[in-house]
Amino acid sequence: MANDLLSGVTGGAASGAATGTQLTSKNKNEQIGRDEFLKLLVTQLKNQDPEAPMDSKEFAVQLAQFTQVEKLISIDDKLTAQSDAANLSSLAGYLGHEVVLNSSNVQVSGGQGGQLSVQMPQASQNVTVQLMNSSGAVVGEKQLGAVGAGKQLVNLRELAVADGAYAVKVVAQNQYGGGTFQPTVSAAGIVSGFIPGPSPKLLLGSREISVSDVKEVSVVNPVG
Repeated sequence: MANDLLSGVTGGAASGAATGTQLTSKNKNEQIGRDEFLKLLVTQLKNQDPEAPMDSKEFAVQLAQFTQVEKLISIDDKLTAQSDAANLSSLAGYLGHEVVLNSSNVQVSGGQGGQLSVQMPQASQNVTVQLMNSSGAVVGEKQLGAVGAGKQLVNLRELAVADGAYAVKVVAQNQYGGGTFQPTVSAAGIVSGFIPGPSPKLLLGSREISVSDVKEVSVVNPVG
């Protein structure tokens, strides 16, 4: 029975050595460690049949198989640590940079709504930011006044709306006529921190965003 027990352990180890990639998907708590293996080994030696002792060559092969699997686990741990360090370095690279998101929604807290990246196809003497609730109704506005052509970064401060998430629309007056136009707008902000982990987050003030939400990293002089 003891022979069967050790053979099962080292047989599983051999299978793991042959398919090392499978080791990464196993929970470490489910893998047998060095101490457990030695306890099984001592138990086997104590309980082996004196008239049919374990073959020394077979024992050497089993021990080598276990050592090989243990080395693979060690390599996997090192690769995981390197990957975590690379992720931290990648997240830290966003700190202090201006990011533009693939959404125009903003998060208002205490009258502060973060920043907007506004692509102005032409200059305008009168630009208004409109905040809309989930029903699409305009519940708040911020007058920006004159805004030049090109990409502009707008700070949303002193907003007279309740805390929460809002969709945003920008309306600008055409300086060459009486009509209006709607520039392209995206939420933006300066990355002030990050939260590492399986689902890492970047911090734009108190707002948490996923790295996948970022469509552009740039430096723009804010207005407003």
